[in-house]
Amino acid sequence: MKWDYLLFYRWLALNMVGFAILWVFHMNGMVEPVFLADSSYIVYVIAGLFLYGMVLCGFRVWKTSRELNWVKRGDKGKLKEFADKSRQSDRESVKEAFEIKLFARISFVKYISSSLVMLGLLGTVIGFIMVLTNIPANAVGDAAQVGKLVGALTNGMGVALYTTLVGAITNLWLNANYNMLRTGVVNLIAAILESADPQ
Repeated sequence: MKWDYLLFYRWLALNMVGFAILWVFHMNGMVEPVFLADSSYIVYVIAGLFLYGMVLCGFRVWKTSRELNWVKRGDKGKLKEFADKSRQSDRESVKEAFEIKLFARISFVKYISSSLVMLGLLGTVIGFIMVLTNIPANAVGDAAQVGKLVGALTNGMGVALYTTLVGAITNLWLNANYNMLRTGVVNLIAAILESADPQ
């Protein structure tokens, strides 16, 4: 049909724009310093977790989009499952259980998104700890120790600022994906309920 997998194509378009912007920053040499300045490797952990969340979110978007197609065509899918169960027992309790089940399947995306920003904040704390523990005790009054002082500050602040930046950006990006997925699930539930209601 003409509008098959519309949710998935919207998700794809959103992320193509996001990765295109990231590519522009990469071509201008603004991505590599973020990874190189982080001696704690938390930026790598954040990036890996973000990509994992994106793959899982994309899979859920595709499945939700497929279910929407089935319901709109009047085929099988979640509609059949809901209709069969609601005929056998109390419709309202089945409806609530059905909604909880569908939302539970996407809650991991929200959890990963929250974890990204928390990892960024953890990197901030680690960066400040690195600054404080690597400053030599005699560096404040000794002009010869200024180089070590600047090195410790640069290293620690690089970890603190870049992990916070990457955590915040990836959190916003994955949150945008989660909101799109959540809207798709809400639309799926509404379509199933409308289709299952007796005319």
